[in-house]
Parts: sequence; structure tokens; C-alpha cells
Amino acid sequence: MMPALSLFFLGFIGLIVGGVIVATMVHEAGHLLCARLGSIPLRRMVLGWGPVLLRGRVGDVRLELRLVPIGAWVTCAESVSAPKRRTVALYFLGGVLGNIVVIGLVVWLHIIGVAPIVLHDDIGTPLILLQMGLLVAAQLLYIVPNLTAPFLYAVRHKRYREGTTRPPIGSGSWASVRIAVQLARADRWTNEAVRRAVWTALRRELAAEDACLLPEDEMLVLDTLVTDGLRGGGPIVGDPALRAELDAWSSRALELGPKVKTLVMSRGAALIALGRYQEGKTLLEAVGFADGTPVFDAVLSRIFLAHAEHALGNAIAVRNLLMEARAIVRAGVPRPALTAWIERIRREECEMRSHRSHIRPRFGRRSLKAHARLSLPRVRPRRPWRAMRATSASG
Repeated sequence: MMPALSLFFLGFIGLIVGGVIVATMVHEAGHLLCARLGSIPLRRMVLGWGPVLLRGRVGDVRLELRLVPIGAWVTCAESVSAPKRRTVALYFLGGVLGNIVVIGLVVWLHIIGVAPIVLHDDIGTPLILLQMGLLVAAQLLYIVPNLTAPFLYAVRHKRYREGTTRPPIGSGSWASVRIAVQLARADRWTNEAVRRAVWTALRRELAAEDACLLPEDEMLVLDTLVTDGLRGGGPIVGDPALRAELDAWSSRALELGPKVKTLVMSRGAALIALGRYQEGKTLLEAVGFADGTPVFDAVLSRIFLAHAEHALGNAIAVRNLLMEARAIVRAGVPRPALTAWIERIRREECEMRSHRSHIRPRFGRRSLKAHARLSLPRVRPRRPWRAMRATSASG
């Protein structure tokens, strides 16, 4: 009795796993086929997760088969122009249509009597009612989340999709899930230890050899690393050895999303932190003063521009930029965060006052001493009463 139950249990688990594997394969095959039919260029297709077993190319598409063949994702490449809506809709539904085809095939096999009877009892239970039923259930469970995943993904990464002609991906990888969990920790804004732990975890995801980061996920991680690292007391500020990576992170983020305003701002702030003030000012002025810039980006761009102007010795520009930052905060930041933002601007202003400008004087100390020893002719202005007396004497 026990061996029979064990075999039944193992078969039950095997059919569930087999159903998920079949659902994964046909789902991604449906995406691939519909992308080809709609002329949507694909860049990468990954089946499973874990270490890579096989890697190859089919045309321009990079294929990867990983150790655990459960879960998969497809990355679309940028095209010359944005694809039409019906083409994108076909691409979205391609995976679901693949799962529906499998369900229809199972039902058709049962109708024509091809599905064998596995449980030998008096009634004779056909395969469709139990074993193949698990396969159908796996297809249905795969269909439901994948119908909503593209829309949720597009909303979540809305700011990182500015100007892109790549349709949003149907589903993310396990790395996407881990990143979302880390960034969802609300205490990272109030607890410095938690913020540093999240920062370290994101660096680990970025450096993983088998990372399956989608373009929007990579932009999100890079932007978070740069932004959190540049905050007062952040990891980059506290560890000068990491400043070498700051240039690479911000440059890679801007390469992935050259039209994304928040990435342009992050790159400009990073350049200012690295001492490349004119380059950073050019980028920040392009996004910080544009119409429709989010309050967060507008305030931070002015703070970093103030740092650049302070380093260049422009005290009036520093004062004006900080005044504009305060005005934007008072007009657009909700009351709970208003005090924190005002305090940050005040702290930045005090920090700039406590540090001298990095601009060297035009003349060195020796040059100034030499100029002091020069005997210049003294010119005395003629006073009005002396001029009047001279006129009366001549008269």
C-alpha cells in the first residue's frame, strides 16, 4: 500500500513539474513566434533559472537554457520606430495563445479517444480527468499572471521607458523579484543600516555572473546605486575606493536609457561628484529646468548644480539655486516630507559654507607679493572747491 501511495505521490509531483515546464516552453515559444510575425526584434530569450547549461544564437536572438527549466523571459530589442498597437497586443497574447493551444490539444486527444486509461479500476479513469488535468491546470495558472504582467511591468518602470521603442516584457526573472523585494523595504529611508544593506544587495545582483536583468531592471538598479551612493553619508561618499565605479554605473545607465531624464540627472550628479563640473552642469541644466520635470529631480538637480557653482567660485549662483530649490519644495512637496527636504537643503548649504572653493586664485602668493611691491602712480581726483578757487584766481 505504501509503495503505491509513494508512486502516486511522485507521479503527481512529476506531472505538476512537467506541466509547468511544458507551460513555460510553449508560452515563450508563442512570444517568439508572434514577435516574428509582427516584426518585433528580439534580443534575448532565457529558459529557466540558475547556471547556464546551453547558450547559442538563432539569427539575432541570443538563447540560453538554464539548469531549472521553470520560468522564462524574452527581451525585445529597440526598433527604428515604435511598433503598432495591434502588433504589441499580438506579442502580449502570444504566450497565452501557446498555453491555450496545449489545452486544446489535450482536450482533442481525449475526445478522439487517444488519451489512454491509466488508473485500472472498475470505472476506468481517463487520463484527461487526473494526470492531464494537472497539465491543463498548469497552463491556466500560467495564463492568469501573464495577462497582467506586461501592464504591471510597464507601470512599475514607467520613468525608465521614456523614448523607448521596445514593448514591455511579459514577465520578469527571479532577479527582478529579488530587486523588487529589496526596494519595497520601507525602513530603508529611515534606517541607515537597512539602506546600506539594500545598497549592498543591489550591487550583488548587478555583479552576478548569471544575472538575468531586464533593461528596465538594470536601469533601476544602477540609478538606485548612484542616487543612494551620492546622498550625504552614502557608501560612495564614505568610501573613496567606490568612486571609480560611480563613473561606470552612471555611464552604463545613460547608455541603456539616453532619453530618460532621471538617468541624465544621475549622470550629471555623478560627474559633479567626480569633479567634472562643466560636463555635469551641461547635463543637469538640460533636465533640471525642463517643463514637466518631477519635483524630486528638479530639487536634486539644483542642489548638485549649487555644488558645482560653489566649486567654480560662483557664490551668487549658489544662493539663487538653493532659493529655487526651497521654493520648489514648498510648492510641490507634501507636508510630511517638507521638513526633511528643507533640512536637507539647509544641511547642503552649511556644508558648502564650511568648505572653501576648489578654484585656485589667478595669482599665487609670490605673484601677489611681487605685485604689492610695484610702485604704481597715485592719481588724486580734483576736488570741487579747489577747482572753484583756481577759477576765481584766474578771473
